[in-house]
Amino acid sequence: MHDHLAPATMVDSDHPAVIAFAQQHAQGATDTQRAVALYHAVRDGYRYDPYNTALTTHGLKASTVLATGIGWCVPKAALLAAACRAAGIPARLGFADVRNHLSTARMRASMGTDVFYW
Repeated sequence: MHDHLAPATMVDSDHPAVIAFAQQHAQGATDTQRAVALYHAVRDGYRYDPYNTALTTHGLKASTVLATGIGWCVPKAALLAAACRAAGIPARLGFADVRNHLSTARMRASMGTDVFYW
């Protein structure tokens, strides 16, 4: 369980901006309520932009999403996990390959596929 509370490369839960974000948004009486509040803060507060995919260690960090105001699914997931960890809620990342039947022609052309994989 301790691994799911510790900072990691992408899940930089010890970054001052992540800690401040978690303190501001982790509102609720239970861990579940606090995690849902963090989810909404990440989902609604940071624009999803799959065309700005910095596939670098820095580009994938939770703190980078906070600094830039944008992210795609992987760094936004890192932000949610980091914020949960900073709030004392165990969290980890999980990935799956997904065939995206709603992707745009531009996205399929950019990726060369309609399968979102990591």
